[in-house]
Amino acid sequence: MWKSLDGGVPILDDPTLQFKMLPFRSRPETNLEVTVFRVETGQITEGDVEVAVTLAQMKVLTENQLRRLYQDKFEKGHKLGTRLRFLQQIGWFDGWYMESEFNEREYVWSIGIAAKNYLGFVMGMHDLPNPIALAQNISHYLPICAVNELRIQLLQKGIIAKEDFLLYPHISPNEENPLALIRMKTPMGSIVMYIERLQQTKKPLRFMKYKLKRYLNWIEREGRLPSPYPTDNPPIMLWSCGTEEAVCEIVGSLNHLPDEMIHLFLIDEHMADVRTAFRMAVKGENPGEVHLKQFIFDFLDN
Repeated sequence: MWKSLDGGVPILDDPTLQFKMLPFRSRPETNLEVTVFRVETGQITEGDVEVAVTLAQMKVLTENQLRRLYQDKFEKGHKLGTRLRFLQQIGWFDGWYMESEFNEREYVWSIGIAAKNYLGFVMGMHDLPNPIALAQNISHYLPICAVNELRIQLLQKGIIAKEDFLLYPHISPNEENPLALIRMKTPMGSIVMYIERLQQTKKPLRFMKYKLKRYLNWIEREGRLPSPYPTDNPPIMLWSCGTEEAVCEIVGSLNHLPDEMIHLFLIDEHMADVRTAFRMAVKGENPGEVHLKQFIFDFLDN
């Protein structure tokens, strides 16, 4: 098991986590007409709809992440927690808790069937999360929470806008779609990063080799990785990872990091402030030797 420098295990990369879906006191009524009535009568408020839209766009968030996003609207965290649990009972949200010997209990939230129906049929939103798929294996969606942490911190710093982050939450590897794409507007122009998650429960070395091969084939055909955002700067590969130990072991097991791409690593154990979380990995002269160097984007100081 890969651990952080303090001996802990980052919660979003903890292979020992146990999950349990929050129970219902009775089967919730998720009929669309009932849900619309609840919205029209204020049982489901405008704020509740706003949180549902955020969850639909970000797919899955921890309760801690939701509290930080809505800290101005919910002054005390328990008020948000109480509201989430009420709305879970009527099928507007779905919730789970996760815990292990390394991590205290934390909650994970996504939209429920009632919110999915309302957002889709009434508000016309597309690409909504599938509550049934989430319920079947919520642990598969923790990488989305991990990349959303980057998204949230950059949104709060004013570095990106909502449209500067594209999430492709596919469980299976897919050449055309990384886990996420992000555009950061900098004094030197836009920087686009392809984001992939190296999760220790998902054979990260094999996954990284697979994605590198696919991206190298793409670069050979097209000359560079494509980007939906216009920029003269070549896209950067950003590998999201739990710990420094994980990066060193994974990179140390590779023959080399391809020079056709710029590689950065975003490490959970340093994500208290995203500014300190980027690393470059340099392979040493000895087999398996890897040196990590902190990489700082100066514009993140703002």
